[in-house]
Amino acid sequence: MTPATLRGRDPAAAPGAIPPPGTPPPGAARSVVVSDADRRADSAHPDPRSADAPQTSACPGCGAVLAVVPGLSAAHPGASPSCAGLFGVTVRGLREDAAHDVRTAALLQLATDAYDAQHLGAQEPPAAPVRLCLWLERDVDPLRATELAGRIADAAPAVRSRPARWTTTIADLAADLDVVDLPALVRSWGDAVWTDWGPAHPALRAAGDAALTT
Repeated sequence: MTPATLRGRDPAAAPGAIPPPGTPPPGAARSVVVSDADRRADSAHPDPRSADAPQTSACPGCGAVLAVVPGLSAAHPGASPSCAGLFGVTVRGLREDAAHDVRTAALLQLATDAYDAQHLGAQEPPAAPVRLCLWLERDVDPLRATELAGRIADAAPAVRSRPARWTTTIADLAADLDVVDLPALVRSWGDAVWTDWGPAHPALRAAGDAALTT
């Protein structure tokens, strides 16, 4: 090989050239220097399986998987403490304004019934889905909830099956609050919960009509 052939090439790559000190033999794996910045970047994303990862639990009612809050006690039958707590935080503003604004009070009632319809106790009659039927399909004012409570409870049917999965949960509402107004989210949630009860609609509608006529 002539000198011209070697021009522009690494001299260490030439046949018979002696590699610089510290150069690994052919085929050996290269070592990678890890900087402090690399280590900090890795620590910013801990392995979710590590002991430092937050403990989570699935709500027995809606199925939302939320972080366990130490010391938080259950505040709603059929719901995990974290789920009930998230609902309370999400509608806190509605509760504060409901006494002074009828539209806010109606919206709060819709949100409460949507949540209740997803978190019924094991033996609890489905009064909340009946109320959703009245508000959404029979155009009844949600502010009549107290007036109709007794009749709805008496008319609530025995439903053999309940929704196994939910299209929207309170966790979805909380995640979308930064981009969508709460009133729009609550109305969409109410519609979704009522739709999820689809197989029981005939019985729930009949119960709602009975509550209005008795």
